[in-house]
Amino acid sequence: MSANGRLSGLTYMTEHYDSMAIGTPMTKATPLLFSAVISVLAPSAAAASPGALRWFASQGYVGPEGTRIVACHGYGCSRRQALSVDGAWLSRATAFLKSGRTSPEAEREALARVVGAYTAYLAASLGGSPDIPGSPARMSGVHGQMDCLDETANTTSLLLVLQEHGLLTYHKVEPPESRGFFLDGRYPHFSAVIKEKANGREWAVDPWRKAPGQRPEILPLVEWRQDS
Repeated sequence: MSANGRLSGLTYMTEHYDSMAIGTPMTKATPLLFSAVISVLAPSAAAASPGALRWFASQGYVGPEGTRIVACHGYGCSRRQALSVDGAWLSRATAFLKSGRTSPEAEREALARVVGAYTAYLAASLGGSPDIPGSPARMSGVHGQMDCLDETANTTSLLLVLQEHGLLTYHKVEPPESRGFFLDGRYPHFSAVIKEKANGREWAVDPWRKAPGQRPEILPLVEWRQDS
């Protein structure tokens, strides 16, 4: 990361995501320690997605506030770092999402680009080796590595910030969902969720299988639930 906090020359970024300027982290290397008090969003976002905020509280995580996101890593949000998704980044995100205002499908495609850029930003800001997709067990507790809970919290935080700033036209942010419970032969897995306003169809937004900078999976929630 360059001195002004913009991403540059990151070899693990793919496609064109490195063209999206990202904001500067509020802290660089020292994970934050948090009390039991849970941060809350500005009223507009809280009113729009109270269930998503309750999910953060139920997990003992910290939801976003304004442009401040508390990024989870280390598996199970065992490590945390506050980041600022600043105005320059929001301007680029706005441009991407405005290009997707022609249809719900176009908005999901724009969201895939924004989330992909965001995961690259997280990797650069947290430092260390870029996150390995699929959260291999050997990386548990390692700085900068993320399991599905980390990915879900981070993605949901971003989606709430975008929603708070009026950048989601066709979708609203829903509480994360899970699938698998061992007895069905599947390991438990979580994902961020958005709902299409017009028809109530829910979509999983899941970067867990992707490397930083790659497009996340965005697929119907019913299809995501059936996956292994």
